[in-house]
Amino acid sequence: MQAPSYGAGNSQPPNYAQREENAPLIPKDNSDKFTPSVRYNDVWATILFVVNAAAFTGLNVYSFKSYNQNLAHPFRVLEDGTEVAMNAFVVDHGLTVLALSSIAVTFGLSFGYFVLMQRQAAFLVKFSFFFSVAMTFLLGFFQIMSGHWFWGGVFLLSSVVVLLCYKFWVARMPFSVLILETVTSVTRKYPGTLAVAFSGLFTQIVWSFLWIFSLAVNYSVFQRISNCRIEESDEGKSKMVCDNNSLYMVMIYLNFVMFWNSEVIKNVVHVTISGVFGVYYFFEGSAAGAPSSPTLSSAKRALTTSFGSICFGSLLIALLQTLRYILNSLRSDQDDGLMAFIAMCASCILSCLEGLFEIFNKFAFTQVAIYGKPFVQAASDTWALIKDRGVDAIVNDSLVGNVLGMGSFAIAIMSGLYGYLFIKVVQPSFYDPQDEALVVGAVVVVEMILGAVMMSVPNNVIDSGVTTTFVALAEDPQALLDTKPDLFNAIMERYPDVAVNVRGLAVHH
Repeated sequence: MQAPSYGAGNSQPPNYAQREENAPLIPKDNSDKFTPSVRYNDVWATILFVVNAAAFTGLNVYSFKSYNQNLAHPFRVLEDGTEVAMNAFVVDHGLTVLALSSIAVTFGLSFGYFVLMQRQAAFLVKFSFFFSVAMTFLLGFFQIMSGHWFWGGVFLLSSVVVLLCYKFWVARMPFSVLILETVTSVTRKYPGTLAVAFSGLFTQIVWSFLWIFSLAVNYSVFQRISNCRIEESDEGKSKMVCDNNSLYMVMIYLNFVMFWNSEVIKNVVHVTISGVFGVYYFFEGSAAGAPSSPTLSSAKRALTTSFGSICFGSLLIALLQTLRYILNSLRSDQDDGLMAFIAMCASCILSCLEGLFEIFNKFAFTQVAIYGKPFVQAASDTWALIKDRGVDAIVNDSLVGNVLGMGSFAIAIMSGLYGYLFIKVVQPSFYDPQDEALVVGAVVVVEMILGAVMMSVPNNVIDSGVTTTFVALAEDPQALLDTKPDLFNAIMERYPDVAVNVRGLAVHH
Protein backbone atom coordinates (compact mmCIF):
# COMPACT_ATOMS: atom_id res chain seq x y z
CA MET A 1 0.00 0.00 0.00
CA GLN A 2 1.35 3.39 -0.93
CA ALA A 3 1.32 5.69 2.07
CA PRO A 4 -0.24 9.14 1.63
CA SER A 5 1.90 12.27 1.91
CA TYR A 6 2.48 13.05 5.57
CA GLY A 7 3.90 16.56 5.47
CA ALA A 8 6.86 16.68 7.82
CA GLY A 9 6.57 12.94 8.39
CA ASN A 10 8.84 12.61 11.43
CA SER A 11 9.14 9.00 12.52
CA GLN A 12 9.16 9.97 16.22
CA PRO A 13 6.09 11.77 17.60
CA PRO A 14 6.82 15.07 19.34
CA ASN A 15 5.84 15.77 22.95
CA TYR A 16 2.38 17.29 22.89
CA ALA A 17 0.91 19.44 25.62
CA GLN A 18 -0.82 17.32 28.24
CA ARG A 19 -3.97 18.06 30.26
CA GLU A 20 -4.15 17.27 33.95
CA GLU A 21 -5.53 13.82 33.22
CA ASN A 22 -2.22 12.56 31.84
CA ALA A 23 -3.20 8.93 31.35
CA PRO A 24 -3.47 6.52 28.44
CA LEU A 25 -6.84 6.62 26.76
CA ILE A 26 -7.21 2.86 26.29
CA PRO A 27 -5.29 -0.33 26.92
CA LYS A 28 -2.70 -0.74 24.19
CA ASP A 29 -4.04 -4.14 23.16
CA ASN A 30 -7.38 -2.54 22.25
CA SER A 31 -9.06 -5.54 23.83
CA ASP A 32 -12.36 -3.73 24.28
CA LYS A 33 -12.94 -3.42 20.53
CA PHE A 34 -14.14 -5.98 18.00
CA THR A 35 -14.28 -8.71 20.63
CA PRO A 36 -16.76 -11.51 19.87
CA SER A 37 -20.01 -11.03 21.76
CA VAL A 38 -22.95 -13.33 22.31
CA ARG A 39 -25.15 -10.42 23.30
CA TYR A 40 -27.66 -9.32 20.68
CA ASN A 41 -28.44 -5.61 21.03
CA ASP A 42 -31.89 -4.06 20.48
CA VAL A 43 -33.51 -7.43 19.85
CA TRP A 44 -36.98 -5.86 19.91
CA ALA A 45 -36.11 -3.89 16.74
CA THR A 46 -35.03 -7.08 14.99
CA ILE A 47 -38.33 -8.74 15.98
CA LEU A 48 -40.28 -5.73 14.75
CA PHE A 49 -38.38 -5.79 11.46
CA VAL A 50 -39.20 -9.49 10.97
CA VAL A 51 -42.87 -8.90 11.85
CA ASN A 52 -42.98 -6.03 9.35
CA ALA A 53 -41.45 -8.26 6.67
CA ALA A 54 -44.09 -10.90 7.40
CA ALA A 55 -46.88 -8.29 7.15
CA PHE A 56 -45.47 -7.03 3.84
CA THR A 57 -45.35 -10.61 2.53
CA GLY A 58 -48.91 -11.31 3.67
CA LEU A 59 -50.22 -8.16 1.99
CA ASN A 60 -48.53 -9.12 -1.27
CA VAL A 61 -49.84 -12.70 -1.15
CA TYR A 62 -53.37 -11.35 -0.83
CA SER A 63 -52.87 -8.76 -3.57
CA PHE A 64 -51.16 -11.15 -5.99
CA LYS A 65 -54.00 -13.66 -5.65
CA SER A 66 -56.56 -10.95 -6.26
CA TYR A 67 -54.54 -9.59 -9.17
CA ASN A 68 -54.31 -13.00 -10.85
CA GLN A 69 -58.05 -13.45 -10.57
CA ASN A 70 -58.58 -10.21 -12.50
CA LEU A 71 -55.98 -10.74 -15.23
CA ALA A 72 -58.78 -11.76 -17.60
CA HIS A 73 -60.35 -8.32 -17.06
CA PRO A 74 -57.67 -5.80 -18.02
CA PHE A 75 -60.15 -2.90 -18.08
CA ARG A 76 -61.34 -1.08 -15.01
CA VAL A 77 -64.98 0.08 -15.42
CA LEU A 78 -65.78 3.26 -13.51
CA GLU A 79 -69.19 4.40 -12.25
CA ASP A 80 -69.90 6.34 -15.42
CA GLY A 81 -69.01 3.36 -17.64
CA THR A 82 -65.55 4.63 -18.57
CA GLU A 83 -62.98 1.87 -19.16
CA VAL A 84 -59.37 2.36 -18.03
CA ALA A 85 -56.91 0.02 -19.77
CA MET A 86 -53.40 -1.07 -18.78
CA ASN A 87 -50.65 -0.57 -21.36
CA ALA A 88 -47.51 -2.70 -21.75
CA PHE A 89 -44.08 -1.66 -22.96
CA VAL A 90 -42.08 -4.18 -24.97
CA VAL A 91 -38.32 -3.90 -25.58
CA ASP A 92 -35.88 -5.79 -27.82
CA HIS A 93 -32.24 -6.97 -27.72
CA GLY A 94 -30.94 -3.46 -28.50
CA LEU A 95 -31.58 -2.47 -24.91
CA THR A 96 -29.53 -5.43 -23.70
CA VAL A 97 -26.51 -4.24 -25.70
CA LEU A 98 -26.96 -0.73 -24.36
CA ALA A 99 -27.38 -1.95 -20.78
CA LEU A 100 -24.27 -4.18 -20.78
CA SER A 101 -22.05 -1.59 -22.44
CA SER A 102 -23.36 1.09 -20.08
CA ILE A 103 -22.46 -0.99 -17.03
CA ALA A 104 -18.91 -1.38 -18.37
CA VAL A 105 -18.58 2.32 -19.17
CA THR A 106 -19.96 3.57 -15.85
CA PHE A 107 -17.80 1.10 -13.92
CA GLY A 108 -14.70 2.33 -15.75
CA LEU A 109 -15.59 5.98 -15.12
CA SER A 110 -16.26 5.34 -11.43
CA PHE A 111 -12.98 3.49 -10.98
CA GLY A 112 -11.13 6.28 -12.79
CA TYR A 113 -12.55 8.91 -10.44
CA PHE A 114 -11.66 6.72 -7.46
CA VAL A 115 -8.01 6.67 -8.59
CA LEU A 116 -8.16 10.43 -9.19
CA MET A 117 -9.35 10.96 -5.60
CA GLN A 118 -6.30 9.17 -4.30
CA ARG A 119 -3.79 10.98 -6.52
CA GLN A 120 -5.32 14.48 -6.66
CA ALA A 121 -7.15 14.75 -3.34
CA ALA A 122 -5.92 18.29 -2.57
CA PHE A 123 -7.06 19.66 -5.93
CA LEU A 124 -10.44 17.91 -5.76
CA VAL A 125 -11.21 19.12 -2.23
CA LYS A 126 -10.57 22.76 -3.15
CA PHE A 127 -12.15 22.62 -6.60
CA SER A 128 -15.26 20.78 -5.38
CA PHE A 129 -15.81 23.49 -2.74
CA PHE A 130 -16.13 26.20 -5.41
CA PHE A 131 -18.04 23.80 -7.65
CA SER A 132 -20.68 23.24 -4.94
CA VAL A 133 -20.96 27.00 -4.34
CA ALA A 134 -21.39 27.62 -8.07
CA MET A 135 -24.03 24.88 -8.40
CA THR A 136 -25.97 26.27 -5.43
CA PHE A 137 -25.83 29.77 -6.94
CA LEU A 138 -27.01 28.53 -10.35
CA LEU A 139 -29.82 26.55 -8.75
CA GLY A 140 -30.97 29.67 -6.91
CA PHE A 141 -30.75 31.71 -10.12
CA PHE A 142 -32.89 29.23 -12.07
CA GLN A 143 -35.39 29.07 -9.19
CA ILE A 144 -35.82 32.86 -9.37
CA MET A 145 -36.09 32.75 -13.18
CA SER A 146 -38.84 30.15 -12.75
CA GLY A 147 -40.75 32.42 -10.38
CA HIS A 148 -39.86 30.61 -7.15
CA TRP A 149 -38.50 33.66 -5.37
CA PHE A 150 -38.42 32.18 -1.87
CA TRP A 151 -36.37 29.08 -2.67
CA GLY A 152 -34.24 31.01 -5.13
CA GLY A 153 -33.37 33.49 -2.41
CA VAL A 154 -32.56 30.68 0.02
CA PHE A 155 -30.14 29.03 -2.41
CA LEU A 156 -28.49 32.31 -3.39
CA LEU A 157 -28.06 33.35 0.24
CA SER A 158 -26.62 29.93 1.11
CA SER A 159 -24.03 30.13 -1.67
CA VAL A 160 -22.96 33.63 -0.60
CA VAL A 161 -22.69 32.65 3.08
CA VAL A 162 -20.59 29.56 2.31
CA LEU A 163 -18.33 31.57 0.00
CA LEU A 164 -17.80 34.23 2.70
CA CYS A 165 -16.79 31.45 5.11
CA TYR A 166 -14.10 30.21 2.72
CA LYS A 167 -11.30 31.38 5.00
CA PHE A 168 -12.72 29.22 7.78
CA TRP A 169 -13.24 26.22 5.50
CA VAL A 170 -9.81 26.43 3.86
CA ALA A 171 -8.14 25.93 7.25
CA ARG A 172 -9.85 22.52 7.50
CA MET A 173 -9.02 21.42 3.95
CA PRO A 174 -5.54 19.94 4.62
CA PHE A 175 -7.01 17.61 7.24
CA SER A 176 -9.78 16.50 4.88
CA VAL A 177 -7.21 15.93 2.13
CA LEU A 178 -5.08 13.72 4.37
CA ILE A 179 -8.06 11.70 5.56
CA LEU A 180 -9.27 11.23 1.98
CA GLU A 181 -5.82 10.07 0.84
CA THR A 182 -5.58 7.66 3.77
CA VAL A 183 -9.05 6.20 3.25
CA THR A 184 -8.57 5.58 -0.46
CA SER A 185 -5.26 3.84 0.33
CA VAL A 186 -6.91 1.62 2.93
CA THR A 187 -9.69 0.80 0.47
CA ARG A 188 -7.11 -0.48 -2.00
CA LYS A 189 -5.62 -2.65 0.73
CA TYR A 190 -9.03 -4.07 1.67
CA PRO A 191 -10.90 -4.47 -1.66
CA GLY A 192 -13.52 -6.46 0.23
CA THR A 193 -15.03 -3.10 1.21
CA LEU A 194 -15.87 -2.45 -2.45
CA ALA A 195 -17.35 -5.96 -2.69
CA VAL A 196 -19.58 -5.14 0.30
CA ALA A 197 -20.69 -1.90 -1.36
CA PHE A 198 -21.47 -3.73 -4.63
CA SER A 199 -23.42 -6.37 -2.69
CA GLY A 200 -25.40 -3.65 -0.97
CA LEU A 201 -26.10 -1.97 -4.31
CA PHE A 202 -27.23 -5.26 -5.85
CA THR A 203 -29.48 -5.97 -2.85
CA GLN A 204 -30.93 -2.48 -3.05
CA ILE A 205 -31.68 -2.86 -6.78
CA VAL A 206 -33.36 -6.24 -6.28
CA TRP A 207 -35.40 -4.87 -3.38
CA SER A 208 -36.41 -1.80 -5.42
CA PHE A 209 -37.65 -3.94 -8.32
CA LEU A 210 -39.59 -6.14 -5.91
CA TRP A 211 -41.10 -3.10 -4.21
CA ILE A 212 -42.09 -1.43 -7.51
CA PHE A 213 -43.81 -4.63 -8.62
CA SER A 214 -45.56 -4.86 -5.25
CA LEU A 215 -46.62 -1.21 -5.46
CA ALA A 216 -48.08 -1.66 -8.95
CA VAL A 217 -50.01 -4.81 -8.00
CA ASN A 218 -51.34 -3.42 -4.72
CA TYR A 219 -52.36 -0.14 -6.35
CA SER A 220 -54.22 -2.03 -9.06
CA VAL A 221 -56.00 -4.32 -6.58
CA PHE A 222 -57.03 -1.65 -4.07
CA GLN A 223 -58.01 0.79 -6.80
CA ARG A 224 -60.38 -1.83 -8.21
CA ILE A 225 -62.27 -2.05 -4.94
CA SER A 226 -62.36 1.72 -4.51
CA ASN A 227 -65.10 4.14 -5.48
CA CYS A 228 -63.54 5.88 -8.49
CA ARG A 229 -64.97 8.47 -10.84
CA ILE A 230 -63.83 10.90 -13.52
CA GLU A 231 -63.96 14.58 -12.55
CA GLU A 232 -63.28 17.65 -14.63
CA SER A 233 -61.37 20.59 -13.17
CA ASP A 234 -62.12 24.26 -13.81
CA GLU A 235 -59.45 24.24 -16.52
CA GLY A 236 -61.33 21.49 -18.35
CA LYS A 237 -58.84 18.75 -17.53
CA SER A 238 -60.11 15.30 -16.57
CA LYS A 239 -58.69 13.25 -13.74
CA MET A 240 -59.65 10.07 -11.94
CA VAL A 241 -60.63 10.55 -8.28
CA CYS A 242 -60.87 7.56 -5.91
CA ASP A 243 -62.49 7.75 -2.48
CA ASN A 244 -60.84 4.86 -0.70
CA ASN A 245 -59.05 5.17 2.60
CA SER A 246 -57.73 1.61 2.35
CA LEU A 247 -55.85 2.49 -0.86
CA TYR A 248 -54.30 5.53 0.82
CA MET A 249 -53.28 3.55 3.91
CA VAL A 250 -51.75 0.79 1.80
CA MET A 251 -49.72 3.36 -0.15
CA ILE A 252 -48.46 4.90 3.10
CA TYR A 253 -47.52 1.48 4.47
CA LEU A 254 -45.73 0.43 1.29
CA ASN A 255 -43.70 3.64 1.30
CA PHE A 256 -42.82 3.08 4.95
CA VAL A 257 -41.62 -0.45 4.13
CA MET A 258 -39.56 0.93 1.25
CA PHE A 259 -37.93 3.57 3.46
CA TRP A 260 -37.18 1.21 6.35
CA ASN A 261 -35.78 -1.66 4.28
CA SER A 262 -33.66 0.71 2.18
CA GLU A 263 -32.22 2.32 5.30
CA VAL A 264 -31.45 -1.09 6.80
CA ILE A 265 -29.63 -2.21 3.64
CA LYS A 266 -27.64 1.03 3.49
CA ASN A 267 -26.72 0.95 7.17
CA VAL A 268 -25.71 -2.72 7.15
CA VAL A 269 -23.22 -1.78 4.41
CA HIS A 270 -22.04 1.25 6.41
CA VAL A 271 -21.57 -0.73 9.64
CA THR A 272 -19.70 -3.49 7.80
CA ILE A 273 -17.33 -1.08 6.05
CA SER A 274 -16.87 0.97 9.24
CA GLY A 275 -15.84 -2.21 11.04
CA VAL A 276 -13.11 -2.84 8.47
CA PHE A 277 -11.74 0.68 8.77
CA GLY A 278 -11.93 0.38 12.55
CA VAL A 279 -9.81 -2.76 12.41
CA TYR A 280 -7.24 -0.89 10.31
CA TYR A 281 -7.21 2.07 12.72
CA PHE A 282 -6.79 0.07 15.94
CA PHE A 283 -4.89 -3.04 14.86
CA GLU A 284 -2.81 -2.28 11.75
CA GLY A 285 0.72 -1.73 13.04
CA SER A 286 -0.01 -3.09 16.52
CA ALA A 287 1.70 -6.08 18.13
CA ALA A 288 -1.42 -8.20 17.66
CA GLY A 289 -1.78 -7.22 14.00
CA ALA A 290 -4.94 -6.94 11.93
CA PRO A 291 -7.13 -10.05 11.50
CA SER A 292 -6.85 -11.89 8.21
CA SER A 293 -10.49 -11.41 7.12
CA PRO A 294 -11.87 -8.25 8.73
CA THR A 295 -14.56 -7.81 6.08
CA LEU A 296 -16.25 -11.16 6.76
CA SER A 297 -16.10 -10.76 10.54
CA SER A 298 -17.43 -7.21 10.31
CA ALA A 299 -20.30 -8.32 8.05
CA LYS A 300 -21.14 -11.15 10.46
CA ARG A 301 -21.31 -8.68 13.34
CA ALA A 302 -23.52 -6.26 11.36
CA LEU A 303 -25.95 -9.04 10.43
CA THR A 304 -26.13 -10.64 13.88
CA THR A 305 -25.35 -8.91 17.18
CA SER A 306 -25.62 -5.37 15.80
CA PHE A 307 -28.55 -5.96 13.43
CA GLY A 308 -31.14 -4.85 15.99
CA SER A 309 -29.31 -1.55 16.51
CA ILE A 310 -29.26 -1.04 12.75
CA CYS A 311 -33.01 -1.71 12.55
CA PHE A 312 -33.64 0.70 15.45
CA GLY A 313 -31.74 3.65 13.97
CA SER A 314 -33.11 2.96 10.49
CA LEU A 315 -36.67 2.91 11.85
CA LEU A 316 -36.33 6.47 13.15
CA ILE A 317 -35.24 7.75 9.72
CA ALA A 318 -38.02 5.76 8.01
CA LEU A 319 -40.65 7.33 10.26
CA LEU A 320 -39.43 10.83 9.36
CA GLN A 321 -39.45 9.95 5.66
CA THR A 322 -42.97 8.53 5.94
CA LEU A 323 -44.24 11.67 7.66
CA ARG A 324 -42.73 13.76 4.89
CA TYR A 325 -44.39 11.52 2.28
CA ILE A 326 -47.76 12.06 3.99
CA LEU A 327 -47.26 15.84 4.08
CA ASN A 328 -46.27 15.92 0.40
CA SER A 329 -49.37 13.89 -0.46
CA LEU A 330 -51.57 16.27 1.50
CA ARG A 331 -49.95 19.24 -0.18
CA SER A 332 -50.56 17.86 -3.69
CA ASP A 333 -54.21 17.06 -2.89
CA GLN A 334 -54.87 20.32 -1.08
CA ASP A 335 -56.96 22.96 -2.87
CA ASP A 336 -56.58 25.47 -0.05
CA GLY A 337 -53.47 27.57 -0.76
CA LEU A 338 -52.81 28.33 2.91
CA MET A 339 -53.01 24.69 3.97
CA ALA A 340 -50.79 23.68 1.05
CA PHE A 341 -48.23 26.28 2.15
CA ILE A 342 -48.32 25.01 5.75
CA ALA A 343 -47.86 21.44 4.55
CA MET A 344 -44.93 22.56 2.38
CA CYS A 345 -43.25 24.34 5.32
CA ALA A 346 -43.76 21.31 7.57
CA SER A 347 -42.31 19.05 4.87
CA CYS A 348 -39.31 21.36 4.53
CA ILE A 349 -38.69 21.26 8.31
CA LEU A 350 -38.92 17.47 8.30
CA SER A 351 -36.52 17.34 5.36
CA CYS A 352 -33.95 19.37 7.32
CA LEU A 353 -34.44 17.17 10.39
CA GLU A 354 -34.04 14.08 8.24
CA GLY A 355 -30.76 15.39 6.82
CA LEU A 356 -29.39 16.18 10.28
CA PHE A 357 -30.51 12.83 11.64
CA GLU A 358 -28.89 11.04 8.69
CA ILE A 359 -25.56 12.63 9.66
CA PHE A 360 -26.12 11.80 13.33
CA ASN A 361 -27.03 8.20 12.50
CA LYS A 362 -23.92 7.79 10.37
CA PHE A 363 -21.69 8.65 13.34
CA ALA A 364 -23.81 6.57 15.74
CA PHE A 365 -23.61 3.48 13.52
CA THR A 366 -19.84 3.91 13.42
CA GLN A 367 -19.88 3.58 17.22
CA VAL A 368 -21.99 0.45 16.79
CA ALA A 369 -19.48 -0.95 14.28
CA ILE A 370 -16.38 -0.29 16.41
CA TYR A 371 -17.62 -0.99 19.92
CA GLY A 372 -20.75 -3.12 19.35
CA LYS A 373 -22.84 -0.69 21.41
CA PRO A 374 -26.66 -0.69 21.55
CA PHE A 375 -28.12 2.15 19.50
CA VAL A 376 -29.18 4.32 22.46
CA GLN A 377 -25.71 4.19 23.99
CA ALA A 378 -24.12 4.83 20.60
CA ALA A 379 -26.44 7.81 20.09
CA SER A 380 -25.55 9.19 23.52
CA ASP A 381 -21.81 8.92 22.83
CA THR A 382 -22.32 10.42 19.38
CA TRP A 383 -24.10 13.39 20.94
CA ALA A 384 -21.06 13.94 23.18
CA LEU A 385 -18.83 13.76 20.10
CA ILE A 386 -21.01 16.21 18.17
CA LYS A 387 -21.00 18.68 21.08
CA ASP A 388 -17.21 18.48 21.30
CA ARG A 389 -16.29 18.30 17.60
CA GLY A 390 -19.57 19.24 15.90
CA VAL A 391 -18.34 22.00 13.60
CA ASP A 392 -15.21 20.09 12.64
CA ALA A 393 -17.23 16.94 11.97
CA ILE A 394 -19.71 18.76 9.75
CA VAL A 395 -17.02 20.71 7.87
CA ASN A 396 -14.90 17.61 7.27
CA ASP A 397 -17.97 15.63 6.22
CA SER A 398 -19.03 18.43 3.90
CA LEU A 399 -15.62 18.90 2.27
CA VAL A 400 -15.28 15.20 1.50
CA GLY A 401 -18.96 15.08 0.55
CA ASN A 402 -18.34 17.83 -2.02
CA VAL A 403 -15.70 15.65 -3.69
CA LEU A 404 -17.99 12.63 -3.74
CA GLY A 405 -20.97 14.66 -4.92
CA MET A 406 -19.00 16.28 -7.72
CA GLY A 407 -17.83 12.83 -8.78
CA SER A 408 -21.40 11.54 -8.93
CA PHE A 409 -22.45 14.58 -10.96
CA ALA A 410 -19.53 14.23 -13.39
CA ILE A 411 -20.04 10.49 -13.88
CA ALA A 412 -23.78 11.01 -14.39
CA ILE A 413 -23.15 13.65 -17.07
CA MET A 414 -20.58 11.50 -18.90
CA SER A 415 -22.86 8.46 -18.69
CA GLY A 416 -25.73 10.47 -20.15
CA LEU A 417 -23.43 11.63 -22.95
CA TYR A 418 -22.53 7.99 -23.67
CA GLY A 419 -26.23 7.11 -23.93
CA TYR A 420 -26.80 9.99 -26.33
CA LEU A 421 -23.85 8.99 -28.54
CA PHE A 422 -24.97 5.34 -28.51
CA ILE A 423 -28.41 6.25 -29.84
CA LYS A 424 -27.03 8.64 -32.45
CA VAL A 425 -24.17 6.45 -33.72
CA VAL A 426 -25.50 2.89 -33.35
CA GLN A 427 -29.17 3.71 -33.93
CA PRO A 428 -30.48 0.45 -32.37
CA SER A 429 -33.65 -1.21 -33.56
CA PHE A 430 -35.81 0.33 -30.82
CA TYR A 431 -34.81 3.83 -31.98
CA ASP A 432 -37.60 5.62 -33.85
CA PRO A 433 -36.66 8.95 -35.51
CA GLN A 434 -40.27 10.10 -35.17
CA ASP A 435 -40.03 9.80 -31.39
CA GLU A 436 -36.40 10.89 -31.21
CA ALA A 437 -36.84 13.38 -28.39
CA LEU A 438 -38.71 10.86 -26.22
CA VAL A 439 -36.33 7.95 -26.84
CA VAL A 440 -33.12 9.97 -26.52
CA GLY A 441 -34.41 11.77 -23.43
CA ALA A 442 -35.40 8.53 -21.73
CA VAL A 443 -32.06 6.85 -22.52
CA VAL A 444 -30.03 9.85 -21.33
CA VAL A 445 -31.95 10.07 -18.05
CA VAL A 446 -31.60 6.33 -17.37
CA GLU A 447 -27.88 6.47 -18.22
CA MET A 448 -27.36 9.39 -15.85
CA ILE A 449 -29.12 7.49 -13.06
CA LEU A 450 -26.99 4.40 -13.78
CA GLY A 451 -23.81 6.48 -13.64
CA ALA A 452 -24.77 8.05 -10.32
CA VAL A 453 -25.73 4.65 -8.90
CA MET A 454 -22.44 3.07 -10.01
CA MET A 455 -20.47 5.94 -8.48
CA SER A 456 -22.34 5.42 -5.22
CA VAL A 457 -20.33 2.22 -4.63
CA PRO A 458 -16.90 3.84 -4.06
CA ASN A 459 -18.65 6.87 -2.56
CA ASN A 460 -20.24 4.75 0.16
CA VAL A 461 -16.93 3.07 0.98
CA ILE A 462 -15.03 6.36 1.20
CA ASP A 463 -17.79 8.08 3.15
CA SER A 464 -17.89 5.26 5.71
CA GLY A 465 -14.10 5.22 5.91
CA VAL A 466 -13.87 8.97 6.48
CA THR A 467 -16.57 8.88 9.15
CA THR A 468 -14.94 5.93 10.93
CA THR A 469 -11.53 7.58 10.91
CA PHE A 470 -12.92 10.83 12.31
CA VAL A 471 -14.89 9.06 15.06
CA ALA A 472 -11.90 6.91 16.01
CA LEU A 473 -9.64 9.97 16.13
CA ALA A 474 -12.09 11.86 18.32
CA GLU A 475 -12.66 8.88 20.63
CA ASP A 476 -9.16 7.47 20.81
CA PRO A 477 -6.20 9.32 19.26
CA GLN A 478 -3.86 7.33 21.52
CA ALA A 479 -4.42 4.17 19.45
CA LEU A 480 -3.26 5.89 16.27
CA LEU A 481 -0.21 7.33 18.05
CA ASP A 482 0.71 3.84 19.29
CA THR A 483 0.20 1.99 15.99
CA LYS A 484 0.86 4.56 13.23
CA PRO A 485 2.89 7.48 14.66
CA ASP A 486 3.79 8.92 11.23
CA LEU A 487 0.16 9.24 10.29
CA PHE A 488 -0.65 10.68 13.71
CA ASN A 489 2.08 13.34 13.30
CA ALA A 490 0.73 14.30 9.89
CA ILE A 491 -2.81 14.63 11.24
CA MET A 492 -1.54 16.56 14.26
CA GLU A 493 0.03 19.17 11.98
CA ARG A 494 -3.27 19.76 10.21
CA TYR A 495 -5.72 19.16 13.08
CA PRO A 496 -4.15 19.93 16.51
CA ASP A 497 -7.36 19.09 18.38
CA VAL A 498 -6.65 15.43 17.67
CA ALA A 499 -4.23 15.42 20.64
CA VAL A 500 -7.21 15.40 23.03
CA ASN A 501 -10.16 13.04 22.85
CA VAL A 502 -13.81 13.95 23.44
CA ARG A 503 -13.49 13.06 27.13
CA GLY A 504 -10.74 15.63 27.63
CA LEU A 505 -7.89 13.12 27.90
CA ALA A 506 -4.63 13.92 26.09
CA VAL A 507 -2.39 11.47 24.32
CA HIS A 508 0.24 9.79 26.45
CA HIS A 509 3.52 8.21 25.44
